[in-house]
Amino acid sequence: MTLTVITPPDALPVPVSEMKDYLRIGHDGEDDRVSRLTSAATERIEAQLGQALVLRTLKRRFSAWPVGISGRGASLLPGPVSSLERVEIESDDADPDDVTGRFRLTCGRMALRPWSMAPPVPENGAATVQFQAGYGLPEAVPDDLKLAVKLLIAESYSARNGCPEGSSLPDSVASILDTHRRVRL
Repeated sequence: MTLTVITPPDALPVPVSEMKDYLRIGHDGEDDRVSRLTSAATERIEAQLGQALVLRTLKRRFSAWPVGISGRGASLLPGPVSSLERVEIESDDADPDDVTGRFRLTCGRMALRPWSMAPPVPENGAATVQFQAGYGLPEAVPDDLKLAVKLLIAESYSARNGCPEGSSLPDSVASILDTHRRVRL
């Protein structure tokens, strides 16, 4: 299972100007650094949540259909998934076969339409799903997730060298992210 970014987000969830205000930076000399920290903090939070904050188009490739596709549906990650754009079956010897019409998006899950069957995935072939994920434009990202990005950036900015990779999240950020984690029953 591989994930490819087809169209990256147009903007960061927190604009550099807003982040500079939050950090009380009154000059343009730190713009590049703040932008890099914002990108890094956004990626870290998205990875922790399995969610995309700002809308992007993604393509996921499966060697077999995910579990639940014929039942209540399968989650496409990262979420939240807002639209299912294209579903194809790829094989070594033919052009991809568009099977989008057999699927629907219900509550962010990809499922078969009633009375449809999942087409077989050929050996050495794949099923590819192109979809849009994210909350939408930066303005649509929940305020508490924007705050989590800001808190993580502030922590990295004050450390001057950034937070070392693999370090734990600050408690304030972790508690915000906990409210957005999906509960599996």
